[in-house]
Amino acid sequence: MLPLFLLLSFHGATSTEQKNRRWSSEYALPVARLTLTKPYGQFWTHWDVRGKVASTNNEIRLTPAVKGVSGAIWSKTSLAMGGFGVEVDFRFASKDGLHADGAAVWFVDKPSHGPAYGISSNFTGIGVVLDTFKNLDYSSGSFIGIVGSDGTTTHTMDHNGKEVMLGKCNVPNMVKVDKNRKMFGATISVYVEYLGNIIRVFYKYPDTDEWKFCDDSKVHIPLAYSMGLSASTGELSSRHELLALRVFEIPVDASIAVKRSTDKLSFQKVISTTTNQEDELTTVIWVFLFAIIVIIIILAAILCLDYYVNGEDRILTC
Repeated sequence: MLPLFLLLSFHGATSTEQKNRRWSSEYALPVARLTLTKPYGQFWTHWDVRGKVASTNNEIRLTPAVKGVSGAIWSKTSLAMGGFGVEVDFRFASKDGLHADGAAVWFVDKPSHGPAYGISSNFTGIGVVLDTFKNLDYSSGSFIGIVGSDGTTTHTMDHNGKEVMLGKCNVPNMVKVDKNRKMFGATISVYVEYLGNIIRVFYKYPDTDEWKFCDDSKVHIPLAYSMGLSASTGELSSRHELLALRVFEIPVDASIAVKRSTDKLSFQKVISTTTNQEDELTTVIWVFLFAIIVIIIILAAILCLDYYVNGEDRILTC
């Protein structure tokens, strides 16, 4: 019984370790043309700026803490990578703890500007959104989600984009209350990893080095697509600021290399293999516990029958 328990424990630990492991941690190559770190200076020479974006040497402000505004920046060069990792440090702050809407990282066919976290509601491509507001149709509060659209489905902010949602996880406390415009570091970091037609999303808080797995989805992002970062506010507001953007190329094996003739957007929901493993582990544990209970009941019944047949006085009564 003990060896089986140890085996199950080891299996669970291995699944968790695999889930939290970033593919690109050992093989990633920095991509200078898409990386943004301070001092930012005239970063717009390589980026297209739209909306209420402003910058200093220390940060790029995507939106001020003003209601009903948005902002976005778009790379002037295409992704042109079959595998990549994107790590972003965000600073979200509100004056009174009431905040909206959030920010996003985009991989789309063309830059745009609009109400869906700062871009068009009918975008074509893939996005990773950090939603900081609890809307009516999403009872669990702030979240990070993977969204995908071919341009024919509208991303509705009031519904938290459920029409285009491919995957999500609940992430509380992404926004810090800041009444006096004090300077502080990032409030949330997100890591987006794309390889082998799978996009995986991780996140971490500033007080830890541990990246937590959020969700994944099966997608194909064309090489010609552009990368962008955006944010928006609604009836409530937040200050959305970009503190650092680091982009890495992940070398792609020849077996999954992209052919231009088939380089078209595609997406669908996929359940993580580690999730399947954990479901299987849960089933094994329950079967094991059920078997132990059945054995105990059978043994108890045999003992009771033995006492009854032999007619001996026992302390135990059946």
